[in-house]
Amino acid sequence: MAESSRDLIYLRATLSLLVLVGAPAGTVAQSSNPYVVPRTAYDQPDFQGVWAPDFATTLERPEGVENLIATPEDAKAIAAVFLNGLPDNIDSDIENHGIVNLAQVLGEYRTSVIVEPEDGKMPLSEVGLELVDWAQRRREHMFDSADQRPLAERCLEGWGSPPIRAAPLFVPHQIFQSRDTFVILTEDAVGLRLIHLQGAPPSDSLRSLDGYSRGRWEGDTLVVETTHFRGEDPAREVFGRALLIGPKTRLTERFTRVSDRELLYRFTVEDDELYTQAWTGEFSMTRHDVPIFEFACHEGNYSMPTILRGGQAEASRLSPSGEDY
Repeated sequence: MAESSRDLIYLRATLSLLVLVGAPAGTVAQSSNPYVVPRTAYDQPDFQGVWAPDFATTLERPEGVENLIATPEDAKAIAAVFLNGLPDNIDSDIENHGIVNLAQVLGEYRTSVIVEPEDGKMPLSEVGLELVDWAQRRREHMFDSADQRPLAERCLEGWGSPPIRAAPLFVPHQIFQSRDTFVILTEDAVGLRLIHLQGAPPSDSLRSLDGYSRGRWEGDTLVVETTHFRGEDPAREVFGRALLIGPKTRLTERFTRVSDRELLYRFTVEDDELYTQAWTGEFSMTRHDVPIFEFACHEGNYSMPTILRGGQAEASRLSPSGEDY
């Protein structure tokens, strides 16, 4: 689905949600028998297996929804408004795979992935707002070459790129562990991500779109710090406004297995240039006993010529003079 279509869908959904207000925050019942995380052969918490986020909650909270936690009834209604705005598609592998509800975290329905700040919005700085506007203009108007298109369309980032993001799609992540490495293999573009548990980071000049990730164990939680991001294209794929990652960004992720079937994922983005304060997102992934498959993104990316031709044809129709429309 084209980026501009996604933004239009998101806008329609948020406008439709103006009358809905989330439920007051509740409390999660505490079990008298706390979960004991299984261990690997190296006596590390064992997260190995296939995990996937499977919900329709967006990164930022929709307009008109005030609270983070929703009742089951409101959660179903909010998700339905969003999902009903998605266009029909005859290819069932492209859209929502039967995902019909908001995210559940420790039994609570969430109206946004963002949990801090309390309003559920990215605290963008003036620089950040300008970059988000640029990313939106690019989605809608820049079709002269493949280099102008977003990273996801060019197979240079995916839903498993840090920070891990979610959409109403089934995108599985398979985790492998060794003594010195934590590996996440995502059924999406880019695919393989290495988290180093030993060793020093590389030189500051060695940067990549996914950055360099170093992990450490704090009890049963894996804490991962990622730096060394490249900065020429800061926009990352989400439904709604672009998530920004720059060369000064420090990303801290926390993975905690809270049951046999639930893996809690929490991330904090810090960047004084792009944001006015640090902000945090959180969601749970569910265990799935299924295999994952090769995602041949570049090899199967026949859509790029069509995207460029379609964008240029639309520009010609709306502005025969060839000027920006």
